[in-house]
Amino acid sequence: MSLINRWKILTLTFLVISGVAVGWIIFGTSKNSASNPYPLIDISRNFIPQNDFIVNIQPLREQLQKIVEDNGKDNISIYFEFLNTGANIQINNELRFYPASLIKIPSVLVTMKKIENGDWNLNNELILFETDKDSRYGELYKYPVGSIFTIEKLLKILLIDSDNTAHKILKRNLTDEEFEKLQKGIGLDELFDENYKISAKEYSRLFRSLYTSSFLKREYSQQILSWLTETPFNNFLASGLPKDIIFSHKIGEDNKGNNYLDSGIVYLFNRPYLLTTMIKECNKEKAEEIMKNVSRAAYDYIKNYE
Repeated sequence: MSLINRWKILTLTFLVISGVAVGWIIFGTSKNSASNPYPLIDISRNFIPQNDFIVNIQPLREQLQKIVEDNGKDNISIYFEFLNTGANIQINNELRFYPASLIKIPSVLVTMKKIENGDWNLNNELILFETDKDSRYGELYKYPVGSIFTIEKLLKILLIDSDNTAHKILKRNLTDEEFEKLQKGIGLDELFDENYKISAKEYSRLFRSLYTSSFLKREYSQQILSWLTETPFNNFLASGLPKDIIFSHKIGEDNKGNNYLDSGIVYLFNRPYLLTTMIKECNKEKAEEIMKNVSRAAYDYIKNYE
């Protein structure tokens, strides 16, 4: 037997033993209080320290409220959620905003659901039509009509570069019924109002569904969140974070209507949180400053909480 094969067998044996051990610790303790004295408590508490379950976020709520009041309280909405506990902050939740590029995430979820169900796969190809071309974001519109792209490429540049043309190609191949299944699957009845505008809280449900993998299986949720960490648009909420912090997010810009939005998950070690900020009737430079201050306040509070 070759050395490589021996290592493969040893590695496989180790993984099997480890898997059995972990499975016994997690699942074999429901009736064995000696191994797990808290069989009725969320199993994640076995792995995450007590001080990383933050529930007191009132000081942060007051900080964020002050930022809003100092910068136009009728035009800014914030939703914050500490994902370990569900503790959340809602500021001006009744405000609605033009979604701009945030509208692309539902299309991505529906596309990935088709892939998960086996109707499509990432290597399937779609054709560029003249009506798909949109020069406002991305470079795909520069390709000639009839160009062919894999679904994987379209998803990737849609999420990373926010390419409008890629979005139109995908959306043209999706049905209203498929979007309705997304709406019902996540509970998004109030995502859009009669004017097709969104709120910070309702939109945050999309990212929570990705984090918990409640609509898509883990491999598909993971891929979407991974691509969203690669986006170069870091002038909004990302500007308030250290560069080594992973931030999976989507921005939206409507310069004509002065609407600026950013939503995503900050992966602070053992303390992940969801943050969505929406601003309207504000110039871009001011919006960037507000989002930076909101993001920094959230990060500093969660990071330094004891």
